[in-house]
This record gives sequence, structure tokens and C-alpha cells, in this order.
Amino acid sequence: MAGDKSKIVCIYHKNCTDGTFSASVLKIKYPDCKLYPLNHGYEEEDFENILNEVDKDTIVYITDFSLRDDDLKKLLSKAKEVINIDHHIGVKEKLEKYQKEFNNYKFIFDNNSSGASLTWKYLFGEENIPKIIKLVEDKDLWNWKYGDYTKFVNLYLYQYADKPEEVLDFIKKDNVEELVKNGEVIAKFVDYIINKFVENAEPTLLKIGDYKVKAFNVNNFQSEIGNILAEKYGEAVALFNIKGYQVRISFRSLDNQSPSALELAKILGGGGHKNASGASIPLEEFCNLINFNEEGEKDG
Repeated sequence: MAGDKSKIVCIYHKNCTDGTFSASVLKIKYPDCKLYPLNHGYEEEDFENILNEVDKDTIVYITDFSLRDDDLKKLLSKAKEVINIDHHIGVKEKLEKYQKEFNNYKFIFDNNSSGASLTWKYLFGEENIPKIIKLVEDKDLWNWKYGDYTKFVNLYLYQYADKPEEVLDFIKKDNVEELVKNGEVIAKFVDYIINKFVENAEPTLLKIGDYKVKAFNVNNFQSEIGNILAEKYGEAVALFNIKGYQVRISFRSLDNQSPSALELAKILGGGGHKNASGASIPLEEFCNLINFNEEGEKDG
């Protein structure tokens, strides 16, 4: 582990509560570590900026996230050690191969834990996991064991994605009751927004591989909306968001639906969990996926 000369760098899942909590947990262990958020459609320039911070004395943690193959190899060629803590089943097989190939790469995986929970267990053991991390995990894994507690706390924490320093205070205080109270107020408005969207949603049909997939233009609350729509239509759905000339696509499915969210994401070079996955593709490629013929048949 980190010696006197080692410096710690952390790459964590951007725009994600679980990813942010993972980074905050690392900050508890290593207060001086530098934190860098990346999402799965990251710009190469953003990665290069991180790579410039890495040398032979650097230990890099990657939490709730995984890099592209070429970038991971670049990182391994420079860093003292890379410790990848992830729970997304879509990358398990690939990253296990890297662990066998590279002596300075360690892969920590558990599909039944969230990124934050898994990071805590790796650094501090399985005892005394803060309640707030258990609630973040409960939503991230879509278990909902704690019911409204999970809903209210995560809605309140939504605004703190990519703010690990502020999240650090929540972990240390672990005052769940206060967050529940604040989140309950937010939930009433969010429920209205989600229900209104689902009521008026019109799908755009995409041709992904051999599958026709109903897609919806959704910026926020993709998991909540996606699960409702997957149940409504009885099949996996896509939620897309255009950012510049890139399109981020999230897929949601329910158990026993085929294809699953993960199967669809993999066709586009993405990954994730069986029922919650995503990919990022160029806008031009996305436009080519749109099944305009199907729309023409409806109009006719």
C-alpha cells in the first residue's frame, strides 16, 4: 500500500452519487489524495490531464468506474499501482484478465455491493459501514430494502454529485434523519415531474443490432423513469441525452426481459449492470440508429 513517497490519485464515476461517495470514502483514508471525476463518454483530454499527474510513485484508485483499454494500459505503464474498485458486471471478465496480465493492477469486484460500499469494505473492512452509504447502495443496486428512507435520502443527495468534499461531511455525521426530512419535501415535486413525463412520453424507435428499441429524451431521473417505462412497455427501453455532438444513452430493463439493458449497451460498446447500463456514441451514429421508416409507416 501507500508508503511515505507514494501519492494517491482517485478517478471516480462522474455525475453519480455512488461514485462521489466512493471518492469521499477514499478521502477519509487518504486526506491528501487528488480526486478526478470521469464519465463513460469522457474526453481524451480529460484523461490526459489526469495521466500527467501520475508518476512511478503514484497509486491510482479507480472507484465505481473503469477506463477504456488503451487508457488503462497507459496508466499502468506510468503508475506504481492501480487499484480498480468496481461492481459493474459488464467489465468483470475484461478487468480480471488485466489483473492476471499486469503485476501492478488489482481488481476488486462485487456485483452485490455498490461502488461506495465496496470501497469502504476494501479500505476499512465490513464492519461499521455508515448508514448513509447503505442507503446510497440500496438505490444504486435498485434493492429498495429501506423504502422511503432510501428514496428521500438519495433525492436530497442528488445535488451533491461530484462534490466529494461536501459528501465527506455527510459520511462523518451520518445524520440520516435530517436528510430524510429534506428529501421528503423534494420527493413530492420529483414524483410529479416523473409521472407527468411518463404520462406524455412518446418513444423514438432505434435500431440497435437486431433489436428495435423504444427511446426517450430524458435528462434527469433516468433510472426512475426508465424502470417505469420498461414495466409499461414490457421491454427494455433507452433514455438518451444529447450533449454537444455526443449522445449518452442509458438502458433500463426488468428481470426476464430480453434483450437486457446490458445486452443493448454492449452492442454500442457500453456496459454496466444487467438491468441498468449505458453507452456513449457520436451524434451522427445516434441519428443513423433512428428508425425513420417505422415513423413513416405510422404516418401513412
